[in-house]
Amino acid sequence: MHDILSQEEIDLLIQAATAPQEANEAELIVDDQAIDTYDFSRPNKFSKEHIRGLQRIHEQFCRTFAGLMSAKLRSRLELSVSSITQLTFGDYVRSLPNPSVLTVFDVSPLQGSIVVQFTPEIAFVLHDRLCGGPGRVPERTRSLTDIEVAVFRKQVLQALNNLLKDAWHEVKPLEFGLTEIESNPQFLQVASTREVVALVTINFRLNELHDMMTICLPFRTLEPIIGNLSQARMFESLRRPDPAQIERLKAKVRSAVLPVEVELGSTTVTVQDLLDLDVGDVITLDRRTNETIDVKIGTLTKFKATPGRIGSKIGIVITAVCQSRGGEQE
Repeated sequence: MHDILSQEEIDLLIQAATAPQEANEAELIVDDQAIDTYDFSRPNKFSKEHIRGLQRIHEQFCRTFAGLMSAKLRSRLELSVSSITQLTFGDYVRSLPNPSVLTVFDVSPLQGSIVVQFTPEIAFVLHDRLCGGPGRVPERTRSLTDIEVAVFRKQVLQALNNLLKDAWHEVKPLEFGLTEIESNPQFLQVASTREVVALVTINFRLNELHDMMTICLPFRTLEPIIGNLSQARMFESLRRPDPAQIERLKAKVRSAVLPVEVELGSTTVTVQDLLDLDVGDVITLDRRTNETIDVKIGTLTKFKATPGRIGSKIGIVITAVCQSRGGEQE
């Protein structure tokens, strides 16, 4: 009779058996809430700090490149960073149109390359404007000819090369060298298919053309300087300018050559009167001898002066400084 359990003992056994299972289920629920998903097929190798660093670098590049090309094209070019994402190189290649204008740059002293991609429409508009045209896009999409490639290489890619170097200088002094220009994305041999890249997408706007260009940065190329990318620009605004660079800039300004003209006055004569002029004739100007005369730097009136002599030579004495516009005295 002692082997038979009472009802109270049975209830205690049931409680002891079920209590650990309920506790484990509660722990599992809590742990599930703390789990972060991670896709091993698309690993995130660029942190948020790295993305912010790339954003600043390419925003600076867009400003300088747009300014330089606007002067060359004689039209306003607008560039702005649209997004920076990370994906595999294979996905990037599959997203590119064929044909494209794919320019590959070696990055020295780093071991690797980057890709700057233009659509054919952008390349044709730039080529047409650089050759004096209105900037038309051909009706049929095609690859660039050898002559078009030569113009594009010299007038666009050379400037892009130099400005990329300037934009990355704060992170690491780099040299970008153009190695090849491809039209078919399948021929790109910059990285393996599964390698992670940072893709910088840039809005391109010139006259009526609104398009996109991209810059592909493989992680393997940037890996040696990835630490600098998150630190170099944190205190950029607090850095003191390089004294040697300031002196170089001052020297360039001092050596600049500007035309200086002194205007004694003006008048209007007929063509016949001009043809009849002879030695000893007097032309009456619109200013009196006691009035000041204009001194022009380029096309702007910068000073007021009075004429006179310095020894045996004719000279002027500056009496007032004018504003940049309008020639009014300050």
